[in-house]
Amino acid sequence: MKGLEKLGRAEMAALIVNTLADAGIDVVLVGGSCVCIWTNERFASFDLDFIDLTYKRRKEIAAALAGIGFVPKGQTRYFEHPDSQWSVEFPSAPLAVGHEEIGNDRVAELQTPMGIIRLLNPTDCIKDRLLWYYLENDLQCWEQALDIAHGHKVIWGDLKTWHDNEGFPDEFRTFKDAVSS
Repeated sequence: MKGLEKLGRAEMAALIVNTLADAGIDVVLVGGSCVCIWTNERFASFDLDFIDLTYKRRKEIAAALAGIGFVPKGQTRYFEHPDSQWSVEFPSAPLAVGHEEIGNDRVAELQTPMGIIRLLNPTDCIKDRLLWYYLENDLQCWEQALDIAHGHKVIWGDLKTWHDNEGFPDEFRTFKDAVSS
């Protein structure tokens, strides 16, 4: 497919989501590119991570992506296109943040010129970033979580319950106070 080099991240993600949906493969954007979309590209990510909710075989995903020119990178979870600045990766399902599985009813959808992107909602994206911060002490993930919280509606009750269930009850207040300051 020509013209991929002109697509922004959101448009590329929508193209992939819709290409895979046409093949019966339901995916959700997660990870750093999800952060980039919720923060208006204030952070960098060099791949598009999708969780396959349909648990399709790699060869089925490869066949669908071949239609737009993406090819597997060896035997990895990655796919590449010579005209795309992003590689595409498929981390293992299920769609979850820590121990909490995320149902279809919580997946956000954003309209782009290339179609709809399905991605983690802002609150679940915050959870993802905070988990990386809590487990790996990744300060950029803390900054990303704050940035998303400042720009989008947070479901605070859900976030508190998640903190409690993941074993980080004290960190909830710290995060909420940091967002308020």
